[in-house]
Amino acid sequence: LECAVYLNNKSEVIIQMFKLILFVPIMFLVSFSASFAADDSIKVVPGNYSITTTTKSNMSPNPQIETEEQCITDTSFNPGMAIPDEGCSTSNVKKSGNTLAFDIKCTGGEMMPPMTGKAEASTTSSTLSYLIKMVGSFQGREFSRNSKSEGKRTGDCK
Repeated sequence: LECAVYLNNKSEVIIQMFKLILFVPIMFLVSFSASFAADDSIKVVPGNYSITTTTKSNMSPNPQIETEEQCITDTSFNPGMAIPDEGCSTSNVKKSGNTLAFDIKCTGGEMMPPMTGKAEASTTSSTLSYLIKMVGSFQGREFSRNSKSEGKRTGDCK
C-alpha cells in the first residue's frame, strides 16, 4: 500500500491499485474458514487441487493466467470465504445443487475503491470452479475485472 503513495502518475496509481484487486481469486481459495448456515454452503472434497485462474480486465490488454497447487482442508465452501477483507460483504445467496451464486459488495478503503460484483462457485467430487465479476470506479475511471478459476483434485494434501 505504501508504494502507491510515492507514484506521481495517476495511471500508475490505478495500475498499482488494480494489482491488489487481482489477489481476490487467490484469497477466495485460501480463506476456506468462515462459518455460514448449511443452506448457504456447498460440499468440497478436501485434497490437493491444481487450479488455473484467468483474469481479464478493461485496464490490461492481456489476460493474466496463473496455475497453482492448493491444499484445501475444509469440507464445505460458503460465500463468506470469497470476500477479501472485512470491508466486503456477500448477499443474495442462491443455492442450486452444488452451485452457489451470490453478490459481493466492498466499501473500499485507502487503496481499494468501492466495488460490486457477482460470483458463482461450484464443485464436484474432483473439481471446483468459480467465476467472479467485479466493477468499480477509481479516480473517475471505470474498471471491470472477471476472474474464472478451474481446479482439479490431484490427490491428498501432502
